[in-house]
Amino acid sequence: MKMKSNHFKIGRKFHFTFLLSIFCLFILTSCSQDDPADLPAEKTTEPAPMKTLGNLTLQKNVIILNDESVNAISTHNNGEITFSRMTPQTDSISIGTVIVGTKIEGDQVNTILSKVSAVSKLDNQFKVQTSSAKLEEFIYSGTLSGVYDPSGKAPVNIDGRMVNYIPVEGMVSEQINQRIHSIEAKNLQNQKLITFNRYNFNKTFSFPLSSAGTSSVNVKGGFTPKIDYNITFSWGHLSNFYVNLIMDDIKLQSSASIVGSLGYTASTTDYLNIPIVPIVLGPTGLILSPTLSAGPFLGVQATGKVQAQLLDLEGNANFLVSKNPEININLQKKSEPAITVAEGNLSAEGGLEAKGAVGLMFLTIPIANSGVKGRASALSSLGLTFVPARKGVISVKGKIQADMFYGFGIAPLRYEGTIPLFTKERMLYQKEFSF
Repeated sequence: MKMKSNHFKIGRKFHFTFLLSIFCLFILTSCSQDDPADLPAEKTTEPAPMKTLGNLTLQKNVIILNDESVNAISTHNNGEITFSRMTPQTDSISIGTVIVGTKIEGDQVNTILSKVSAVSKLDNQFKVQTSSAKLEEFIYSGTLSGVYDPSGKAPVNIDGRMVNYIPVEGMVSEQINQRIHSIEAKNLQNQKLITFNRYNFNKTFSFPLSSAGTSSVNVKGGFTPKIDYNITFSWGHLSNFYVNLIMDDIKLQSSASIVGSLGYTASTTDYLNIPIVPIVLGPTGLILSPTLSAGPFLGVQATGKVQAQLLDLEGNANFLVSKNPEININLQKKSEPAITVAEGNLSAEGGLEAKGAVGLMFLTIPIANSGVKGRASALSSLGLTFVPARKGVISVKGKIQADMFYGFGIAPLRYEGTIPLFTKERMLYQKEFSF
């Protein structure tokens, strides 16, 4: 029994010694390596975040040049841009970078919207070779919207042509904006350039009648054209485009002197073109190209003899051209109709007829368009009853009607549609009277 006990003790000592040796060897091996705490941490490359400016999200490789970088540009010709000195931004420019900026020399405004294809450094100069950037390389998603009001505006020479200018939030510094406003003010004082301002008309339609004399209706008024635009991008592509053509600050008056029976509709084909120069949206490469023509129109049906001031209105009208179109009229009576002679019935519609379209381009590529042919008018009606009582009713309705079309995108991602004529009316005035 003692022999077995001794063998057990010897075996136990042997196993303990063997395990202790392995443990020590492990410790020695671990100590011979560098402490993991002393090793440099492995750098993880995180994707660059997309840039957000106002309601726009730009692609990751877009750099909006600040004033320091723009002032460092010494030459900008044929796609080659030379920076006379390095700036913190130029250190980040590499092949594939899209650079955006605005540079002013005298009264000339030059925009930069280019994709870098090559870079080189010499001494402290930094030179890049570029090509035109594509829309999907610049804007990722978001919306550009606003109302273009021509009041107090004048065209500016941008990239060699005279255009209206709308700054875009975050893309142009306050200093650059102020310089552009100064150029606009200077051009406005010259009064030699085409401006997009109020349109006025004063037209008398005469109707010679062989037996009863001469009848006439005068239509007078005006409006200020405005453009409410909305441009939406998604996944680097144009996803929606609509415009609201606004006839703002409408003044509309009409008077009639009718003798005898008359049925007449004035021709609406003789439009007066309203000159509008393209509208540039900052350095985005996006350009709105409006066209607009307008003129007064008249439709009249009459019997007997009437002399009256038919309407004196003011307000506005809107034509929303989009996949979900809308038309609205907001005309208010400024003064009462005045009847001088009432010996017959009269129905007369007078107002403004306009047709226009707004195209959208990116650099030189058309990508959207919307258009409208519509009327904003007032329909006056005078009805008389002689038997048994001499009574009459005069009423004035505000009326708006339009045909529309829209289209946006580039094939195969292009959407188009037409909206046939539809009309809205609103009673503005109605009154009974005795005579």
